[in-house]
Amino acid sequence: MFTEIEETVRFLSSFMYGKIPRSRVKSFCSHLTNLLSEILIDKKCLDRYDLIVFADGRSDDAIVQAARRAYVHLEELQECMNNGLIMEIMTGRVRALTPFSAQMIYPKTNAIDL
Repeated sequence: MFTEIEETVRFLSSFMYGKIPRSRVKSFCSHLTNLLSEILIDKKCLDRYDLIVFADGRSDDAIVQAARRAYVHLEELQECMNNGLIMEIMTGRVRALTPFSAQMIYPKTNAIDL
């Protein structure tokens, strides 16, 4: 699941570069990677984890903690993300879900919308 976490964080960081200072983006990514790794290690039998990036004005606790540790205001982070963005992290697969579409992030496929 570490590859899946890495791909998730890489995808999320693409929304932040150019809008938030690079050093804080890197710090956020590092903290989020560590927090997600801890979550998945603690739940050894976990085959799927839905990370709520920003939906209905709320974010998953891992997002909130990573932002706080990286000195990124949550509102600043949410402005970079699409409303309704949920990352579906599964063994061997990562998808970005919005209210109107789903995009395969890992592994890369030819189809954009699934």
